[in-house]
Amino acid sequence: MHKSLDPDATAAIDALLGGAQRSGRDTLYEHEVYRVLAALGLATPAHVFLPAPEAVTPEVMGRLATRCVVLKAAAPRLTHKHQAGGVRVVYKDLDFVRYTAERMLRDLTTRGWRPDGFLVAECVAYSKDLGNEVLLGFRESEAFGPVISFSKGGTDAEHFAAHFSPPNLILAPMDRDWAQALLASTHIQKKYAAEGHGDYVGRIVDAGVRLSELALAFSGFFPGDSRHELREFEVNPFVFDGCDRFLAIDGFARLAPRPAPADPRPAPPVESLAPFFVPRGIAVVGVSTTDAGKPGSVILRNLARMGRRDLYPVNVKGGSLDVGGRSLPVYRRVDGIPAPVDLAVVAVPAEHTLPVVEDCARKGVKALVLITGGFGEVGRHREAEARIAALAREAGMRVIGPNCLGIVRSGGPGAPGVNTFFVPEEKFQLNLERDNNVAILSQSGALGITEIYNLRHAISPRVIVSYGNQLDVDPADLVAFLGRDPAVDVIGCYIEGFKPGGGRKFFDVAAACRKPIVVYKAGRTPAGRKATESHTASIAGEYAVAKAALKQAGLIVADTMMDHGDFIKTFALLHDVAVAGNRAAVIANAGYEKTYAADNLGDLRLAEFEPATVAHLRRLLPPVVAVDPLLDLTPMAGDDLFERCIDAVLTSPGVDALFISIVPHSGVIHTTDAEIEGHRENIAARIVRLVHRHRKPVAVSVCVVSGADAVYNKFAQVLDRGGVPTFLEARRAMACLNAFVRYRLTRDTGRLSEWLK
Repeated sequence: MHKSLDPDATAAIDALLGGAQRSGRDTLYEHEVYRVLAALGLATPAHVFLPAPEAVTPEVMGRLATRCVVLKAAAPRLTHKHQAGGVRVVYKDLDFVRYTAERMLRDLTTRGWRPDGFLVAECVAYSKDLGNEVLLGFRESEAFGPVISFSKGGTDAEHFAAHFSPPNLILAPMDRDWAQALLASTHIQKKYAAEGHGDYVGRIVDAGVRLSELALAFSGFFPGDSRHELREFEVNPFVFDGCDRFLAIDGFARLAPRPAPADPRPAPPVESLAPFFVPRGIAVVGVSTTDAGKPGSVILRNLARMGRRDLYPVNVKGGSLDVGGRSLPVYRRVDGIPAPVDLAVVAVPAEHTLPVVEDCARKGVKALVLITGGFGEVGRHREAEARIAALAREAGMRVIGPNCLGIVRSGGPGAPGVNTFFVPEEKFQLNLERDNNVAILSQSGALGITEIYNLRHAISPRVIVSYGNQLDVDPADLVAFLGRDPAVDVIGCYIEGFKPGGGRKFFDVAAACRKPIVVYKAGRTPAGRKATESHTASIAGEYAVAKAALKQAGLIVADTMMDHGDFIKTFALLHDVAVAGNRAAVIANAGYEKTYAADNLGDLRLAEFEPATVAHLRRLLPPVVAVDPLLDLTPMAGDDLFERCIDAVLTSPGVDALFISIVPHSGVIHTTDAEIEGHRENIAARIVRLVHRHRKPVAVSVCVVSGADAVYNKFAQVLDRGGVPTFLEARRAMACLNAFVRYRLTRDTGRLSEWLK
């Protein structure tokens, strides 16, 4: 449980920030940062702030015990003091200190700075060995709120983060367990332990927790009494000096007035999204009586194919349409429809959308899907967009879009589905005959369609949502709603960006969801990023913050879109498989594949066969095959031997998970399309049967020669359709097996902090 900052410390720091703001500054001087740190109980070098060189006196020199002192200029907007010549290290001689201060301040004034004085501090002697300088800080992310950053410190912190090891990040609040996990994820603590400095870990953890308390007290994302917000706060570096003190050497802070409180009205209830998925009455605005290719007309036909009878086409010209063997009247306005309408799908040009939304509000429509683009995403119609948002909020209507494809939801007996995607049926079909336990949420509609197509042999989603610009409904709302759907076992998210505050909202909702959420976060490249002033801001960009936050929430974060699809497939097919541990075995028919699998174990560890399993396998295998958990059956193994060995290994109590690698070119196993069709007892069918019998996590790799995979299509399809996640290389299979087992052993047991590793 995190602690709050002491009220007296909060008041003192707030007064300090107020003084800086009244003087026209949005940053603190170094001695002011030291005062903040002192209020937190963190040590700094002995120091004195002086308004002018003549203030250097013998008494001042006597307060500093070191042979040398550091002079640091204090001037508005002077952030990088070293580069500007605002830092000097000199011997502690009265006249020399005065002379150096006069020259430094004069040079800065000549260059356009207006110094308000300078800091005189003891010069701390310390080693700059790796791990002895650390950076601790936080910044206020627009999407996520305060983010704690920990990394190697020193003047080369940015270079080290860019080329060797990125910063380790975590959202505040951060208690000691999470601070320990953050430090453990860097492996620096191993160096401390090896050098006999295990107590260093505790002191860094204490400092991190106190900075977290500071971040919360001065964050616009959390309620508080402070009048100001700390947008950035950084110590670079904290060091362990020769006397074993843990000192904050250099500090930076940027402040702003605390923002006005958020809208006090409560957020709409989760149930308010139900009309999108199970509506009673759907109006499609923007159909054409003359052009069947118009988006509205395509949407109307797709809805009719879902078996819906409650469809109401809308066009200002009126008329009628033949849809699904029925003639439907075309209404001129939504509020002229003489029946209940829960959902309106709007596919008219952006400039005509607002009047339609006004009609919907009068009609009492509960949910809007705004297909139309051309709003905020291209910098147009911003006033109309704001008015639509306000009107919908006043009327209690939820909005998906604009600039989206909307919703596909499979139906069932007595409950027709929904399909607002304006993609013709011949170009996008869903197989609703298989288990459809997946929800795909994508900011990009095209990407969602592509991913579903790539996964078509393994899964068919229950729900697809293309949510576009997030004018109202965002991925957090959708996860909150679909997380309650008993038919959804896995949620996949493709996220390009979050609205202000949307990242923290998503973090809170996703962390509370008990279903696996697989996320790909776009926007990792540095293109278009604004240069920032502190190390913390420059090395902890929004993509890095988002990725860290998603991992902290316990989500499965994919580094590539291929990984995203692989993880979704794996978690969907294995959703009801129990995980007892992380002991894995490998069965292959090629030596290089078992070696490749062993090189990609990740957090899995190699199982150990107990004597009974060893004896059983020795009876099955020829003498040339060594019996061990990396089992190479050689290309001589046929379907029957493969099956018997897989059964023996999965029966072993020492095996929690199994990776099977098959090079299908072997002449004694049935793997080609013709063999799969001609032999019902082929190896793929046998593996499916065994996996369902033992209910342990299994992943399969079908390793084929480049260009020959078409010959073995049905082999992999039988495995995928049978509920066994199958891939074309061992690395992908092992990554998915590792992610699934690790998730179950951390998230399902409440050991979320281990997910940071």
